[in-house]
This record gives sequence, structure tokens and C-alpha cells, in this order.
Amino acid sequence: MKKSKDIIVTTTSSLEGMNIVKHLKPISAHIVIGTNIFSDFLGGLTDVFGGKSNSYQKKLKEIYEDAIKEIKFACNEVGGNCVLGLKIDIDEISGKGKSMFMITAIGTAVIVESDKKDEDIYQKINEHVSVDELNELRTKKSIIYKAENSNLELTAEIWSFITNNRMVEMLPFLMKKVAYAGANYGNSHIDDFSEKLKIFIENLPESQKKKYLYDSLKNNKNENSNKIILDIIKSLYLLDVSETIGLLENEKLSVKKLGLLISTYDQLNYSQNDIDNLQLLKKTIEITFTERGERTTKKQMLSSKEKEVWVCECSKVNNSENEYCESCLKDIFGFEKIDLRPEKVISHLGDKINLIRELI
Repeated sequence: MKKSKDIIVTTTSSLEGMNIVKHLKPISAHIVIGTNIFSDFLGGLTDVFGGKSNSYQKKLKEIYEDAIKEIKFACNEVGGNCVLGLKIDIDEISGKGKSMFMITAIGTAVIVESDKKDEDIYQKINEHVSVDELNELRTKKSIIYKAENSNLELTAEIWSFITNNRMVEMLPFLMKKVAYAGANYGNSHIDDFSEKLKIFIENLPESQKKKYLYDSLKNNKNENSNKIILDIIKSLYLLDVSETIGLLENEKLSVKKLGLLISTYDQLNYSQNDIDNLQLLKKTIEITFTERGERTTKKQMLSSKEKEVWVCECSKVNNSENEYCESCLKDIFGFEKIDLRPEKVISHLGDKINLIRELI
């Protein structure tokens, strides 16, 4: 598959020199911007009256190009290499005294191939490089270099650039920042960072989103860091059964508990195959959480009789009737009273499976 930047976009229903192999599906891309982006330009009347506003026209061009870029990403994700019938609309959205513009690009994703008369049409279409493309690549390389050398400040401008350009290369750097944010930032700063990271990840191709998030949960020890990642997985519906099972099978109980929590999350949609996956997830939970303490017997004082006890992971010997350890307040499975219990998640998954079956 070609890179998204190489995808052909045209307003026509066909393309000269190309044969349509398969129509895939209608696709769309949406960009929302505040109306103040234009009022800021109109504030400088000398820039508007008496001639064309260069800054105004440049901003309109950037918005149009962003819409084209987004629909190329959408086409790439469904396996196409061309967008036919492109149409771009601009609508105003108002509410609570505020207005915004939504730019919508729609088209049809298709797979095309060149005919024998013009086998190198892609090269001919892309043989010119604009100064905007040149500057964009220069900025990308600069950002990546600074990130690799831990010398990148995540300003609003940088966040906007890496998000709009879907810079997957930034994920390793940002996952390190998650750990740093959790350990060093205050609540307000964490919330701001978390929201920006969520928007960045939401704009990435589907295949790129999950691996870094789930891998980070295996390595992060800070509770605040894990909360950032868990919130993103939950709010973006990024439940991945295979990755979740990987967490559940981790040797660390703390990581297993994260997998247990994620098992209550959702993905955007479900199919018949997902029923089997959820059944496997349910079975994994049933067999994963075994007793971590040891049940044994102990001789009673002044008696030859033995009584049943259990030895906690913390080495404290507890009477069999004690559900929780008198020392660390955990049960024989390593759970505290406030922890989410496996049996509750198993019941939740069973209900979800039945609902999906009923709908399908």
C-alpha cells in the first residue's frame, strides 16, 4: 500500500490513464476550527481593504490542504490508493454563544491501477515538490531530532503540528512523557497533557494506536501515568482483547489488575468473531487469578490439634476465617477490599456476550 501522501485525490468520477479496480466505500474527513481564526485576520483592516489579504488567503489554503490530507489518511486506512469525486463543504456550528466552522471533505475511496499506456502515472503526478511540502518535512525532521535527544518542548504549536501530521514517530517520546507527567506534574498539568495526548492518538491510524498504550502499562509504575493511558483506552474505545490477555498473563499482579480493569472497557463495534474473543478473555480471567498465599495448618498453643491458617505474600500468618490479611489488608489472591474483583468482571463479560448475541 502506498503512503497516504501518494494517494491521488480528484473531484472527477474517473482518472485519465487509470483503471478503477474496486470501489471501496464513501469516506469523509472533518476539521473543526473556531470563527476567531478569521476575525483575527479581519482585525487588521489595512490587510483586507485596498487589495487581497495574503494572510487570509494563506490560512484558507492551509485549511483546504488539511482537509485533503485528512481524506488521504481516511482512504489509506481502508486500503485505497485514490479518492474520486472529492467535495469540500464548510458549515457553521453555533451553541452557547460560540461559533465554529466545520470543514467536511467527502469522496469515494477506490483502488486504481495504471493502464499500459501510462504505467508511471504516480511518478508523473508527484514529480513536483512544493515549498510547503519542503518546509513541512524540514519541520518534521527537526521535531524528531529534538525528541530523540530529549530536547523538545511540547508547545501548543508543536502539539498542533504533530497531531495534524499524524506523526507516529513521536509515540515513543510521548510515552516517556506520560511516565514523566505522572511522576512530576500537578493535576491540572496532567489533565492538560492527557487531553492533548488523547487528541494526538485519536488521529493516528488504527493499527498504530494500541501497541504503545498497552506496552506502556506493562512498564509504567506510576499510578498517575497509568490513569492517563487507561483514560485514553477507555474514552477512545481501544479495547484490544489480545493485548488485554497479554496484561492478564503478566507475572506482576499490578499489571494483571490493569488488564482486569480494561476488560470492562469497550471497542467501537462488535462482530460474531468478537464473541469468541470475549469468551477467551473471560476464560483467561477465570484461570489467571490464583491464590498467591498458601493455605496450611498450624498447631494450637496448649493443644495437639491443628487449625487451618493461610500465609499471606507478606509472610503474615492469618486465621482461616480472616478474609483479609491483618498486616497488609490483602486477601489470599492479593486483592484489597476496594479492588475490582475478577468475578465481577467475569459476570460483566458474560452479560456483554449475551447482549451482542441478541443484537447479532
